[in-house]
Amino acid sequence: MKPKAPLADKLDDDIGVTEPGYDAWKRAKVERGLAQAKNRAAMIPAEQVLDTLKLAR
Repeated sequence: MKPKAPLADKLDDDIGVTEPGYDAWKRAKVERGLAQAKNRAAMIPAEQVLDTLKLAR
């Protein structure tokens, strides 16, 4: 079960407010990732990633 949140947290208007420029930074980061994913030749093979992280079965 979730712990009970303090009443002050429930009433605080600033909860969830992000820093200025965060939305633009996040959008640019996602767009760069999408563009990078289109070039399949430049991507690291999944098997290599799993082996490097020792997650291969």
